[in-house]
Amino acid sequence: MKNYFALLLLVFLGACNPTDIESTKNTANKIQKDKFQNVNSSRFLELIQKGNGIVLDVRTFAEAQQGHIPNAIVIDIYQKDFEEKISALPKDSEIYVYCTVGARSKQAALILQRNGFEKVFNLEAGIMDWARNRYPIAK
Repeated sequence: MKNYFALLLLVFLGACNPTDIESTKNTANKIQKDKFQNVNSSRFLELIQKGNGIVLDVRTFAEAQQGHIPNAIVIDIYQKDFEEKISALPKDSEIYVYCTVGARSKQAALILQRNGFEKVFNLEAGIMDWARNRYPIAK
């Protein structure tokens, strides 16, 4: 019984290799570093005004026709070819993504990140918050 316990202890200690723990930390840090950023309306406006990126509206075309952020590209997240269409965007550009209240754009931000986009900013409360702050809306 003592031998069994000693063997179990050795296996357990061997599994806790410091290299494995460090590798896990590095992976966690990379995931966190690459994660898109949720930003509020005022920060989203600041980013757009810098002119370094692409404004991406992931709502339906009908929703976008009712009002959208000026110069936004509309790519409906619900369309089958969403990933194909976003792959045509330059991966080195900042992407400012939004929807109505922030749920679809958060999903789109994850898809963008998964497809190699590293500078993704999500309008956390969507165009509803944008409009509430009286920021520009085009029709």
